[in-house]
Amino acid sequence: MTGIFTSRNFALEDTPSLHGQIAVITGGQSGIGQEITAQLLHHGIEKVIVVARSKDKFLVAQETWGQRLGQSFEDDSRLEFVACDLGDINDVRAATDTIKRQTDKIHILFCNAGLGVPYEYKHSPQGIDHVFATNCVGHQALVTLLLPELKRAVSTSPNGARVVVTSSSLHLCCRNLDFGLLKSHARVKTPALYDGIWRYGRSKLGNILFAKELSRRLLEDSDPASRQIYVNAYFPGNIVTDQWQAWNLYFGRAIGSLMRFVASFLGQSVEDGAATALFLAASEEVSRTNSRGRYFVPIATLQDPSEIAKDEDLGANLWEWIDEQITATLGIGWKNGE
Repeated sequence: MTGIFTSRNFALEDTPSLHGQIAVITGGQSGIGQEITAQLLHHGIEKVIVVARSKDKFLVAQETWGQRLGQSFEDDSRLEFVACDLGDINDVRAATDTIKRQTDKIHILFCNAGLGVPYEYKHSPQGIDHVFATNCVGHQALVTLLLPELKRAVSTSPNGARVVVTSSSLHLCCRNLDFGLLKSHARVKTPALYDGIWRYGRSKLGNILFAKELSRRLLEDSDPASRQIYVNAYFPGNIVTDQWQAWNLYFGRAIGSLMRFVASFLGQSVEDGAATALFLAASEEVSRTNSRGRYFVPIATLQDPSEIAKDEDLGANLWEWIDEQITATLGIGWKNGE
């Protein structure tokens, strides 16, 4: 374990048995997601469905999990892969159709996948900033389409169903959220480095607003099962993953390598990041303390996000804006599978 400034309020070994539960995790084949998946398998999950773009990376991760846990997952029905580019709303719809054929209930949904600080400026197929489309729009579509499966799982889970949303401390870099800029034709900020960090931070702000708004909507829903779904966001820590390779593009390989070395010493490990995720996904404390729409930092430590991240009106308006983008692509009946 690393992270000299890390509070440790939960350990991976504290994770309760996940026997009989089914989890879906986006980006579960690499980085923090790979460790979360390993822990799910280690703690007896009945099935984990990994939603990601690269089947090749999944197969490599599959070998890694097998080596760590001392078993082969090549033909193990507990582990499934579903191809999906979260940045494409149509792809998300197709992925959820596949998931629904594989299971009728989901106890834990990890909104983990995401693009890091971008070097280039790109758009999604729907014309939205690619980072925001992948990190925010895709996950809102995914969760909305899988809500029936989450509700159905409540009756078979002692501590309710869970949605765990990965955010970042860099949400602090975004102090204003202008929806009109989400479809900007070019960079909004200068220089390019500032624009990249700001756009990533904007998406991580969107993740926290999403968790809070989803929690509010579930509590107000007439279905009693909705009120047994606990949604929270978390910052996994300053963890050196493949996303950190982007710093080579901005600063060169030498400085990029130095940044990764320093972060590996002062920051957190993938195990630290997974620990907070597993706490929010499985700990009885979450339901006992009625933690909903909250923001946690390493490890399992409650913290206030930025003031704008607590703006309920902004969260509601962002939800509606994203909903409109999805409806424009999938049609007005998309929430009902039409």
